Amino acid sequence: MEEMRYVAIIFWSIMLGQVAGFIGGALNQQTYNTNYSIIVSIIFAVIFSVIPLILDSSVKDTKTEKNA
Repeated sequence: MEEMRYVAIIFWSIMLGQVAGFIGGALNQQTYNTNYSIIVSIIFAVIFSVIPLILDSSVKDTKTEKNA
């Protein structure tokens, strides 16, 4: 079930990225590029999926150092 969390994060980041890309393009009076929005959305989804894993491991490391 842990893997489904990452699938949901990527799905919703693509959906919200498309909305943000469409609105951002309209506000800047530029054409809407679907492929560019998908690429940027996936990159941000991967970054925001990895950050909690990195922070969690650093918290575990500091706990083990205090106990030693």
